[in-house]
Amino acid sequence: MAEAKKEGKVVLYGEIGPALKAKLIDGFEKKYGIEIEFVVGRPPEVAQRYLQERTANLHLADVFITGQTTTSTVLKPRGVLAPVRPHLVMPEVLDMKAWPEGRLPFLDADELVVPLISAFRSGVAVNTDLVKKGQLASYRDLLNSMWKEKITLSDPSMPGAGGTLVAFLMLKGMGVQEGEKYLQQLATLNPFITRDTRLHMESVARGKYSIGMGPTPQVLADLAGAGAPVAWAPMQEGGIVIPGGSAAALPDKPSHPRAAALMLNYLLSRDGQLAFSESRGEPARRLDVPTAHVLPGTMPQPGEKAFWLDEDFVLKEPTFYPLSREIFGIK
Repeated sequence: MAEAKKEGKVVLYGEIGPALKAKLIDGFEKKYGIEIEFVVGRPPEVAQRYLQERTANLHLADVFITGQTTTSTVLKPRGVLAPVRPHLVMPEVLDMKAWPEGRLPFLDADELVVPLISAFRSGVAVNTDLVKKGQLASYRDLLNSMWKEKITLSDPSMPGAGGTLVAFLMLKGMGVQEGEKYLQQLATLNPFITRDTRLHMESVARGKYSIGMGPTPQVLADLAGAGAPVAWAPMQEGGIVIPGGSAAALPDKPSHPRAAALMLNYLLSRDGQLAFSESRGEPARRLDVPTAHVLPGTMPQPGEKAFWLDEDFVLKEPTFYPLSREIFGIK
């Protein structure tokens, strides 16, 4: 901590919104007297920026806060990340009772990436005026001909909720062979495919479509909070727990190494996890952080299956994008 204060600054690269930025300044900066500099952008963008800077022999980043796909498929393969575990020193961070399954949460076997959020993703939302409660209990119920041209699907041929949904069906919910058959049958119902996450759920809220597959929780929560007749529909196949764009990693050549380590410990402390959870409206990874503020649908319902995301899932998800393009005729 003393060495970090001498460095005086820590530089965060990632998708850091205004709410999280304010909480980090109020929490970390005021607590330790260390300035935070933010380099904000979509995860792929900040990763490419860092790699370009590194090519120019510039080492400006201290901590990455990006998506699990970016860390595992862009930064890690380039060999620019440092192991996380040696930098974890705070007693509350090393308290195994604070973590699921009594162990530090890493997304990969090399312990280079650590998730900050445990966001449950179920794949289906419905217009409650058009779909009766209990009418949909399984993904296979969506194949009923009554739902033809009444389903909207978040584009499954690219990173995002739709791509993750397809990967879930293939790797966790059904298996590759059954999953492919399922997608082929779903395609016969002519689902409307969109990349606009807002339009995706607004069209369900307005009743243009009855079912939305691959919804974005924040959008769904906004619409439901405004009184729109939309809600999650739990599926018996379950859902997946993901970091939701909140995976932390350290560059192997940080600009401010002690401040970077201190920031990482703070992000995994109770205060840091609460800041992340409140700004995102999703449950923290730690077990001792309250959940009263989390958005509906971001935690599994009692009895609902929840599969933890791992690096194998992340690496295999993009392999299903071409299949989705072929099945649904996406260009």
